[in-house]
Amino acid sequence: MRKLFLVSMVILLASSFMVFAAGEAEASSWPTRTVQIVAPYGPGGDTDFNARAYSKFLDVELGKPAIVANMAGSGGVTGSRHVKDSRPDGYTVLFYHTAMLVNELAGSSNYSLKDFEYVCTSGEAPGDVIVVRSNMGINTLGELIEYSKKNPGELTLAADVGTITHILALQLADAGAEFNVVSTGGAAERVTALKGGHIDIIMNAYGTVSDYVQTGEFKVLAVTSPKREEGFKTVPTALEQGYNVQVPKYYFFAMPKGTPKEIVAKFASAIENVSKNPEYAKLIWNSFRQVPVFKTAEEGLKDFTEISNFIEKYRVRFQ
Repeated sequence: MRKLFLVSMVILLASSFMVFAAGEAEASSWPTRTVQIVAPYGPGGDTDFNARAYSKFLDVELGKPAIVANMAGSGGVTGSRHVKDSRPDGYTVLFYHTAMLVNELAGSSNYSLKDFEYVCTSGEAPGDVIVVRSNMGINTLGELIEYSKKNPGELTLAADVGTITHILALQLADAGAEFNVVSTGGAAERVTALKGGHIDIIMNAYGTVSDYVQTGEFKVLAVTSPKREEGFKTVPTALEQGYNVQVPKYYFFAMPKGTPKEIVAKFASAIENVSKNPEYAKLIWNSFRQVPVFKTAEEGLKDFTEISNFIEKYRVRFQ
């Protein structure tokens, strides 16, 4: 009996070693096929754009294609959950941003960044812009808030529940604004709704509204960043105008928990190389007035801890 037990243990250990060796070999040769980057919003927004901006250059860095798959739903939760539950083999990657913290805060998701392998921070939005139609005759954020006080509930603001725009809407309410807040979908849908006159105010990445700003149809009232960014020198921040309306927005890559460290490191290195590519820098500047940003996992998670502490006070407002 003892001999049979020892033989069984040897076979089990040998099998475990073979699995381990196979995993090591697979990690060292990664990638051998296409890598899927999941953007948890629909096409046309800043998340989709930034994911595709990286994918455009990643094939050279990885030696294999990196394609973007849009998986919209539940304010980003559908896509992030898909990645969380995927095989930890490096072939399914999440591209997301600060909204993931808000998803957890609002109870839209029951998981956090700790349930992923955080690869790196891969970008920073220069703040969303608060936009209205030009024919409304409103030129500053102060004018907008004062009008809403005199006409409570008349103006409609688009904000998705459990996302960054939801936090910004709460901050505007704290500043005294009395808007009727509705959900219209992602960034592209918000633009369409504003243009069509179905809503009065949106908060979007500049690149999604720039064409209408240039034609004079839309008016930018403020930028939701702590300071004036290089791409918006003529547009005052909400803070400059006396309103604390801002949430830092960092983009990041993450993989399913348990993805081999070697694969995570390889992908992080590829992202860092793309971030240093002048053509990539030109693309994101021309389209969204962004500049390249790369931070290691340790640096990125530190930023998100600070942001999480900052938005925690809004938790009760989501109940």
